[in-house]
Amino acid sequence: MSNDMYSLVVAIVNHGYSEEVVGIAEEMGASGGTIFFGRGSSSRSKVSILGVPVDPQKELVYIVVKRDFTSRILRKITEACKLDDPHGGLAFSMPLDEVSGLH
Repeated sequence: MSNDMYSLVVAIVNHGYSEEVVGIAEEMGASGGTIFFGRGSSSRSKVSILGVPVDPQKELVYIVVKRDFTSRILRKITEACKLDDPHGGLAFSMPLDEVSGLH
């Protein structure tokens, strides 16, 4: 377990942006992230092609970072992944009480 203060940064981004998120985190000193694949379920994000509904594909990236880097990483992810655009995605952080396995 570590005595340092860490946060979990979670970025839910459109398909194809997860590598950008991990790259930003690594530039800021994180050792990488874990990527999950999912699909959006918001009624606001329903997309159709020729009348056929298509589920938006999402990528979820979990990154453990030192707490003092959290705000800067979130700002860079927001800018690079266009999270301020409608349906651009979402990023947030949560404090972690204890962390083990970081080298």
